Order: sequence, then structure tokens, then C-alpha cells
Amino acid sequence: MTIQDNTSEQTVFDDKETAQRILQAFLSINGEMDDAIRSVEHKTSPEEYKAFKRGVGYVMYEVFDKIVEPICKRHPSLKPAEMED
Repeated sequence: MTIQDNTSEQTVFDDKETAQRILQAFLSINGEMDDAIRSVEHKTSPEEYKAFKRGVGYVMYEVFDKIVEPICKRHPSLKPAEMED
């Protein structure tokens, strides 16, 4: 299984229906990570919050870079309106 956006090789994103399910799942996970960041903001020290936010932000970036963006490039019609340039 490869998730790279390489048009010469088959990827898990080739099937539009599968890509849509994957995209929705990971957009939902992204929202949950945002909620997690907000839920700990006032319940921990500023230093710990900053480290937590940085760590979760890294995961969110990786999800976007490796999953969300390649799906949207392969299937532009699946790109959420809030991601439009």
C-alpha cells in the first residue's frame, strides 16, 4: 500500500469512494485533535500546553500533508470548501 500522490502507481486514493471515506475520517480526526488542544488549554501549565499543542500540531500537519492533500489533488471535487485557496 502506498499513499504517495504518484500517478504512475496505484494508491489507496485511486477509488473515489474510498478516498472520500478516508478524507472524511481524517477531517473528523483533525477536528477532534483541535478539540483536544482546546480542552487542555486552561488545565495545564503554559509550558505543557505549548508542548502538547506543538505535538498535536505536528500530527495534524502530517495528516494533512500525507493524506488529506494527496486525496484532494487526486479528486479535486472532494476538496472541502474551507480548503479552497
